[in-house]
Amino acid sequence: MEIDAGQDQEAGSSSHGSGIDLSNKTRGAWRGSDVTQHEIDWLRRSRTIPEGVSCRLPGDEIEPVLNLGEFVVFLAHFERGFGLPASDFFRQFLDFYRLQPHHLPGNAVFYISCYVSFMEAYIGIRPTRETFARFFSLRINSVQGKEIPKPKPPVQCGSCIIGSRQGSPFFKFSGLESCRLWQTTFFYVKNDGAADLINLPAFNPAPPTKVNWGYYPGMNHIETNRVVRFMEKLMKETDICSDDIIRAFVSRRVHPLKRRAHKMSEMYGPGDPTKITGHSLSKADVVLKAKQICQTDMPNDWEWGFLPLSSTNPPTQEAKDRFLRIESDKRGPVQKRPLDKVDPDPYVHWQELKMGNVSRLGNVPPEASGSADDLIMLEVHEHATPLQAEVGQEFLDKLTSGSKKNKAPATDALKPGPSCQTLAP
Repeated sequence: MEIDAGQDQEAGSSSHGSGIDLSNKTRGAWRGSDVTQHEIDWLRRSRTIPEGVSCRLPGDEIEPVLNLGEFVVFLAHFERGFGLPASDFFRQFLDFYRLQPHHLPGNAVFYISCYVSFMEAYIGIRPTRETFARFFSLRINSVQGKEIPKPKPPVQCGSCIIGSRQGSPFFKFSGLESCRLWQTTFFYVKNDGAADLINLPAFNPAPPTKVNWGYYPGMNHIETNRVVRFMEKLMKETDICSDDIIRAFVSRRVHPLKRRAHKMSEMYGPGDPTKITGHSLSKADVVLKAKQICQTDMPNDWEWGFLPLSSTNPPTQEAKDRFLRIESDKRGPVQKRPLDKVDPDPYVHWQELKMGNVSRLGNVPPEASGSADDLIMLEVHEHATPLQAEVGQEFLDKLTSGSKKNKAPATDALKPGPSCQTLAP
């Protein structure tokens, strides 16, 4: 087992300590925030920010300026599977590697969501840092430029790159190359009461110290070895693919990095409270939402290579015998939530693409996306209301104005290293 104490010179450097203003030298610098109230309202409607958490939009500040008790979160992270309160695994992940949310690029959050989706929806157990470290490695993302003296400091935002570990048998995913200015989507959240409904470490603007970044569970971690063998068996005997793992959480309307009442393998229908809504997506809409967060050639008429687990498609007895945590982690059914009158997330965020209002056609299985855990089929119609009434005039104004504020445009591009050949930063 390898553990890196992580207090090395490169990671200990910072843009402030170098004496050089790097704010206009790298795409990883703070650039202010473009988030609007409309987007905050969207997150609340889609249940990714719970009641009991207040939100505050940034002003003209370039870097976060927090009030007492506030945390910094990113809209780009919510779009890729994050939610509040953060899941226990995600909080443990941050604590173990001594990371802050702003250390993780938007694509890194997507990769973690895919890992959680596989562990819960295809094995039926909660994710662990041991199995994660078997599949992935972490590396520093440093400022590039000949004028920057060595050791080059980490970028201010997105300084932790997650990539496939060399020889990893895990599925390969590709994030969006366009996810470059994700850091301009920050805003502030705060608990209204004594209950912690955020579950994030206190904000620290310092660069990561690389604590435990060299951690590797070795080849003797029993459960991780079983996961690898089980996954390799699925790859050999079924048509499971990386798109299945993406579709699992997109079509289920679930955020893998949000604390939930039960695992994805226990999901049971449109009233399941772990979903952002009980409304289903058509197959074409699943593709649109997937392409919003990753690179994929998923066709509009896609079929499951291997159906994810659910209450109606439970793990086999063989899997239960191999993974005892399938039963010990099980929390059982919880109270159902009434179906929303309208879909709280009916359009692809950040895009001039709209998916139309959805209406129930009755109890006609299976659901439009083909999942086994829902019992209704939904049909997508043309919008019956004006576009500005559906998404808000503020959102339309943002699209027509080019979306992003003109704050210190980037002058160079960061080049991905060898560990990032299949995973975009």
